[in-house]
Amino acid sequence: MLSSTALDRRSVEEIMGRLDDLKLAEILASGASPAELQEAKRWSVGEKRTVPDSLRLSVVDHLCDVLRTDEPGWDEDG
Repeated sequence: MLSSTALDRRSVEEIMGRLDDLKLAEILASGASPAELQEAKRWSVGEKRTVPDSLRLSVVDHLCDVLRTDEPGWDEDG
């Protein structure tokens, strides 16, 4: 089980699998916890939000943006 401490490369790869260096760096720079990254992963694939009170929603939202950067139209407003 992953702890609630800040992420490192190994813990990000346990949750997300292998990522490109830019995404990995952005995730690590966010200061997110493993729980926040797991929640962002769920949100980014359209699963129901299961937010515990301890999660920082702004961090989870930012992580969703990072995870979706490869999707066509991710930066469009509409």
